[in-house]
Amino acid sequence: MHKIVAFLNAEGRINIADERIDIADEHIGIADERINIADERINIADERINIADEHIGIADERIGIADERIGIAKFNSLRINQMLY
Repeated sequence: MHKIVAFLNAEGRINIADERIDIADEHIGIADERINIADERINIADERINIADEHIGIADERIGIADERIGIAKFNSLRINQMLY
């Protein structure tokens, strides 16, 4: 009788363990999906950073052009002032 009870107890525990393994597998699947979503978001963020870097480069070029034009304007202003006085 004890052997039958022990066997049924063991079978019950095996069934519980199998259920927990199935639940763990589901959780692993959900975790994998979330990792994939996170990877996609990281890729999008990297693309946006690259675009921002390009915009910064363009802005830097325009600042350089503006600085050159300011320098030319100052030089022309000095020349005009020298001609007037």
